[in-house]
Amino acid sequence: FIVTCETAKHRVFVKLRASTLPEHKLVVIGSDDGFVFGVLSAHPHVVWALAAGGRLEDRPVYTKTRCFDPFPFPDPDELTKQRIRNLGEQLDAHRKRQQELHPDLTITGMYNVLEKLRSGEALTAKEKAIHEQGLVSVLMQIHDDLDAAVFDAYGWPHDLTDEAILERLVALNAERAEEER
Repeated sequence: FIVTCETAKHRVFVKLRASTLPEHKLVVIGSDDGFVFGVLSAHPHVVWALAAGGRLEDRPVYTKTRCFDPFPFPDPDELTKQRIRNLGEQLDAHRKRQQELHPDLTITGMYNVLEKLRSGEALTAKEKAIHEQGLVSVLMQIHDDLDAAVFDAYGWPHDLTDEAILERLVALNAERAEEER
């Protein structure tokens, strides 16, 4: 199944084995499909979750009924769906592999470094070590490829602002709600 922490600085999804017993601070998505995992891990869903979810002090809160349930997933052709599935599996495997190789490496540490790379900020010595251990540039490339694939699945240009992404998702949600009526 797929999980994300209810309250976290970074909206990160992780695949867990069925033998894992989730604790109450995890939001559990009952799917092991790499396509679902990939879409949830891509930028459009993060934008949606930040807008739809709540806040606890300065950290975003992921509420399943507001962030996951109404989220309008793309409905792509099988080739695009498989590309997203493959990239989602690559993302999950990359993070798990690097953490297995470096037991002190955390998801939060990797995503803090990824955030600094994207902003162009200089890395500290500690962050450089995390960058090397986590192969954070590889992580960033997988996310960039995944984001592009999800934009393609929606039929959207890759250079949309967060505001434009949210507008399109809200419109798609309304369109699907009308179809269901």
